[in-house]
Amino acid sequence: MLSSFVFTIAAPEGVWHAHFNLEPGRCYCPSEVTVNHGAAALRSPHTLRVEATTLPSEEEFRELAARAATRTADPSPDPLRRLLNLLIPF
Repeated sequence: MLSSFVFTIAAPEGVWHAHFNLEPGRCYCPSEVTVNHGAAALRSPHTLRVEATTLPSEEEFRELAARAATRTADPSPDPLRRLLNLLIPF
């Protein structure tokens, strides 16, 4: 089952978003991340919004977004691992 996930970084100079249709257990790569610029809010039941003092480079954003999507898609049966992934999404 696919699940929607939005990763957002907001800083004084702007906002970047990445949207994923998650597949359980899939590993996402930075090359698969499409970066959307602007303040238009993407809606999803699963959203991770990071407030930053400055935006990362686009390459760093892609790496962070891919890592967060991979962890969110992890269907681990271990409740402690799921909790850890929620608390530390990168």
